[in-house]
Amino acid sequence: MNNTMRRTKVKDWFEFYRVACPICGKTGGCMMHKDGEAVACIRVNSERYFSKNSSLPSYLHYLKGEKKRKKISIQDIPSYTGEEKLNDDALDMAYRAFLDCLELSEEHYMHLSSPSRGLTDEQISVREYRSFPKQPWKVAKEIQSILGTSDLSGIPGFYLAKGKYGDFWSISGSEGILIPFRNVKNQIVGFQYRIENPPNEVKIQERKQGIHAVVLKQPNLVQVSFEGEILWEKELELDKNETVIYADEIVGWVKLKKGNRYFWLSSANKNKGTGAGAGNQSPLPVHVSVSLSKLMDWEVGSTLRVNSVWLGEGGLKGDISVDLIEKLYDSEELDDIGTTFLSLPGVNAWRLALPILKDMNVNQVNICFDADAVKNVYVRQHLFDCAKQLKLDGYRVNIVLWNSSFKGIDELLLSGTLPRIREIK
Repeated sequence: MNNTMRRTKVKDWFEFYRVACPICGKTGGCMMHKDGEAVACIRVNSERYFSKNSSLPSYLHYLKGEKKRKKISIQDIPSYTGEEKLNDDALDMAYRAFLDCLELSEEHYMHLSSPSRGLTDEQISVREYRSFPKQPWKVAKEIQSILGTSDLSGIPGFYLAKGKYGDFWSISGSEGILIPFRNVKNQIVGFQYRIENPPNEVKIQERKQGIHAVVLKQPNLVQVSFEGEILWEKELELDKNETVIYADEIVGWVKLKKGNRYFWLSSANKNKGTGAGAGNQSPLPVHVSVSLSKLMDWEVGSTLRVNSVWLGEGGLKGDISVDLIEKLYDSEELDDIGTTFLSLPGVNAWRLALPILKDMNVNQVNICFDADAVKNVYVRQHLFDCAKQLKLDGYRVNIVLWNSSFKGIDELLLSGTLPRIREIK
């Protein structure tokens, strides 16, 4: 079974899942046509759009000569069986029932209250962080009882599992800290979860199709094969490219990488499951963070209206930052810069924030992407594109700058240091 590409809802197009896109060299998001002659890349621009009107646009690139890939063997790739995501009202009802069935483990409490996060007991309680359940099927059954329904389809994370005595609902995920994502009406419309010790994984950059790589034994024993033939097994160093040679020809490269810490609560590609972002009509959520005092008074269903917001990435990062902003700036400064944080699912998804800014009647946006915007060409380009569009839309736009020794604005603010805020004219 091919596990390097996966089906999408776009007919005949397949996502680069565990293999790198030949255009940007990254996994996830970019797609290739089944004929192997064209790529829709979400990171590298071209003269031709593939999905111009999407909240996450992609650009068409043609593969010619040696760059052309083999046709994708469709029968080897699992079918996409995603359910349509429920509306925000229904998600909020289901996810609040979910939270009522969960607890926060001592281990996860210690992480959130540690100096690296700096959260108080009140913050942890009011922001409703929880631990992913050890027996998710039992929690799913509890939720069915609370909601008075036997059908949990359309809720990202939930899927219909097969058991010895019949089908039953369960929840897809791993042990970690669940972070609620709230929309502009204080409705909980999604979750990310953070795992403490992510396993290493292998990234593949192909020169020719047919490479398969897997971590046989954690942390670093890797097996590499080409077109079904095992080439070698050995221990690899983290972040070091290893050349793959077949018949005296370089066919690509593999690299051992630390796995992701953050994942979406999602059940895409599972029976009756639903992805966290199910297309343009129901994309990945943007988390709206407000200070603790405002959150306690924010009525569910009431649209938030503010003059100024901070635009960054990472739900937990946003929650931590807004309270620190309120603590470190005086009231006159806060009236100008604001105490609301919009956390994007990724910097390349900044367009998702545009309708939210309109709903909130925002006039000023403080862009505070992570410090790698200085060094990472893709992040820097998204920052420029975002600032340009916001200016065109009539917003006052500020760039938030800080010393690159702090990756995110939360780390900066936790140190008690204020960033520089520079308006773009």
